[in-house]
Amino acid sequence: MKHTPNLWLFWAILLLLGHASVLAQTDAALLRDLAEENKKSVEALVLYPAETRLAILEATKYPELLIKMQDMREKTSAAYRTLIEDFPQSTQAVFYDLSRYPGLIEQLVQQKGNSAGLRQALEVLPENKREEALGVATRQAPTLLQISQLDKTTSGAFDRLVKGYSATTQQAFRHLLGLPEVVDLLNEDLRFTILVGETYQDNPAWVIHKMDSLNLAVARAHAEELENWKTTLENDPEAKAELQAAANEYATAQGYAENDYTGDDLYEDGDYYGYENQDVVVHRHYYAPYPYWYGYPWWEPYPRWHPYPWWWDWGYRFPPHGIVIVYLPTYHFMHWYFGNPHHHNHYNRLSTHFVNHYYGHRHSGTTISMGVREWRERNRTIISEEFLADKSRLAENLKTYGRFETSRAEYNAKNPRKQISETEFLEKNAQKYPSLMRSKEAAKAEIQQGDAIKREKRADWAPSKAPAQAEPVPAPKNPRPPRIEPAPTQKPPTGDKPVVREPAKAPKTAPDEAKEYHRQKWEETRPKSPSPTPKTKSTAPPPKTKTVPQMTKAPKTKGGRN
Repeated sequence: MKHTPNLWLFWAILLLLGHASVLAQTDAALLRDLAEENKKSVEALVLYPAETRLAILEATKYPELLIKMQDMREKTSAAYRTLIEDFPQSTQAVFYDLSRYPGLIEQLVQQKGNSAGLRQALEVLPENKREEALGVATRQAPTLLQISQLDKTTSGAFDRLVKGYSATTQQAFRHLLGLPEVVDLLNEDLRFTILVGETYQDNPAWVIHKMDSLNLAVARAHAEELENWKTTLENDPEAKAELQAAANEYATAQGYAENDYTGDDLYEDGDYYGYENQDVVVHRHYYAPYPYWYGYPWWEPYPRWHPYPWWWDWGYRFPPHGIVIVYLPTYHFMHWYFGNPHHHNHYNRLSTHFVNHYYGHRHSGTTISMGVREWRERNRTIISEEFLADKSRLAENLKTYGRFETSRAEYNAKNPRKQISETEFLEKNAQKYPSLMRSKEAAKAEIQQGDAIKREKRADWAPSKAPAQAEPVPAPKNPRPPRIEPAPTQKPPTGDKPVVREPAKAPKTAPDEAKEYHRQKWEETRPKSPSPTPKTKSTAPPPKTKTVPQMTKAPKTKGGRN
């Protein structure tokens, strides 16, 4: 799944625009042009609490430290996985869980052989996880000792890493270690992290004021959007039932089962609807992330820095009296849903609600709007604004699209060597899908209009194209020399071996050799982006391979939940 929106571009540009008065008019226009394309990025960051926002801003001033932390994490996460990779997946899950609580591993090591002491130390875990953790802690004391030693090594190395920085900077980076997804975000695009840091150093008061203002505005907008989504589904039981059916299909596709998330860490003691008791439970159990230095469990289908409850992806849970919508579905769920066109036929009312929600909040950076927006962009050659905006025909139009893409997938499966694009398949079956054909023509006009608008905006900062002057016709190139074929094999006298004349090979030039060597080394060290894979019930990790630097690129949870 590749969706990796640039979460820093808009924020960086927004901050830079604070200095537009000192920029030339064309410079500011260029920055505004870039900012409009990435509005959702600022929403991903401003929803963090004020303390975290200040820590983020402080960290952007020192990108070299972020790079060193990333390099260090690649080594420590590989070392941690080596320590636990021979155990069954269920046991590995316990080790990952124990590592979420700072100092817990060391306490368990100190209480080795003391059952009462172990039980007392494990009281920080949810009650339904303590017995399993006690068994692992009792049986695998040597591995706990090794993990404890790795903890000390990592902690000491980080202390030395930040030693030369101010107390404020050290405190900011230590704070962000408790938010590993944010550190990943800072490392995702260091170019813009640097721009933000420089702007913050130049005008910290302006930046903080902007972030505080956006925090209030975005938080209110997201709260209203969530309430709108809850109300919509509560008033349409059929769509609510389709969401439940889609969630079951998603769980099966990902290999989830309810016992994968035994108990409900988030709401086990709290109010299902309110927030009064939620903070206590969240901070005790759910909010503690997997440690930045060791990463999240390798079997997760996408980056999951927190052990979310089993219902988290689809956004509802089952209290005693039925389904309760708690959050919007995650981005990963939305990407899966819109990536399987048959859903628009099977769960037509739910699809209709998703699209209508997008049109009600189309400028939002939340998961539903992002999922629908990216689906539209992937199908922009046949899905027009008119095709989706007409509410009276939307349900039928989505069914038509679902049937169309399902038929195209079947055709491509039967003709693997002659894969056909959606526009080609539509042209071959125009009479069968007249509404899509009309949409295709409308989409073509919309694309042209959009391109014209982009050119018009670009004219604010890009020089206009000068008329091309005639150039002399270049002389014809020397014809390519004929290929020299190898001389035929001559038959030797009886009893002798054949003699083959081979043409001489030109020596490889030094520049080519250097280029190829450079390319090889670059490929060896280039960060790889693992594609999300479905969860499996395997109890053993995949085959161990040579460690290479990794940068997570799968869809992330940005700025908290949405």
